[in-house]
Amino acid sequence: MSRLKLGACGVDCNECGTYNKEHDLKAAEAMVEWYREQGWIEKNEGAEAVQKNPPFCKGCWGKKSEDHLIKDCHIRTCCEEKGINHCGDCGVFPCEPYIEWIDNLDHHKKAMEYLLLLKQARK
Repeated sequence: MSRLKLGACGVDCNECGTYNKEHDLKAAEAMVEWYREQGWIEKNEGAEAVQKNPPFCKGCWGKKSEDHLIKDCHIRTCCEEKGINHCGDCGVFPCEPYIEWIDNLDHHKKAMEYLLLLKQARK
């Protein structure tokens, strides 16, 4: 059984397709649009280009900046500045920037559920 490892945003790293994983062609195909949006591949490139430059995220709390898949993550930066492990430890959670972030993808909503459960359990 894998241990729960949360990113600053509450995403369970073990459920993330980029956390310490190599990608087969099917997984790479699922990431093409995201890679294009990030500017990591050109519009005419596809899954093969993703496989040549796979994301090996080491989670939010890697020691070196190159460990971070999203180098300019505003959520991780906010947690670092406040000296907290994740947004669920913040007194103003969920804040407006976090609510805007969760609207992007379904796994973001699951991240918020994790953090709300953790916050409730600590009361």
